[in-house]
Amino acid sequence: MENISTLENSSSLVSITLKENKLKKDGTYYATVTRNKASFRNILSEIAEENKGIDPFILQYCAILLQKKILKFLEQGKAVNILDLGTMYIAMEVSAKSKTEVPQNGKFKVRFSPTKLTSSSLQKLSIDKIVYNDKSPEIDSVTDISTEEENVLSLGAPAKITGANLKLGSEESGIYFAAISSDEKLEDSSTWTRIDDSKVFRNKPAELNFFVPQTLDSSKEYKVVIKTNYISASVTRKEILESVSSAVKIKE
Repeated sequence: MENISTLENSSSLVSITLKENKLKKDGTYYATVTRNKASFRNILSEIAEENKGIDPFILQYCAILLQKKILKFLEQGKAVNILDLGTMYIAMEVSAKSKTEVPQNGKFKVRFSPTKLTSSSLQKLSIDKIVYNDKSPEIDSVTDISTEEENVLSLGAPAKITGANLKLGSEESGIYFAAISSDEKLEDSSTWTRIDDSKVFRNKPAELNFFVPQTLDSSKEYKVVIKTNYISASVTRKEILESVSSAVKIKE
């Protein structure tokens, strides 16, 4: 079952998941940070909002030019400094038994090495939530499929949840929208809106796709709650495990 520790006086929305280290099998855990992604569109939108004198179309055009030039340098085999935030460089993943196997078996990958400036930006982060994972569902992102915008969904539009152990089991499982108060506390579960099973069109361990209920109130913010007891096609748990997303806004 999922156990959550909320740290008081947290100034961020960063949450971590502790997972048992299956390799060492010594009772230790390793941590992963839940992603709360800012998209390319989010970045441009915030810059335009904070700098009214800049034409947003010019801003987007310049960003695309920068993107194309970075990709061009990578195609030339160069390491690229990205806005003094870090260096994007080319590495190779290879498992070879001899020198002659490297070109055939090698696979190029892009990696990133942050600068001190980038690393220092993390000093203000604090842990908002700790999840001890024992096969409980884990929500990484909630995204509008049409706009690719995270944590902003439209009434009646298709949306997706990505993460781990998300697959819904018996009829007791489901996807719920729970309205939240100003301090992001969930309202009573009796008021939650459950998505009808017929509106869920993808049900996989790493991804759920569904249509956002038309009955949600666009003046409120919600959190998505996943409840599931799925183990396999023929086996379900007696207990229901659940996971809660970050706050989600609803548009008409």
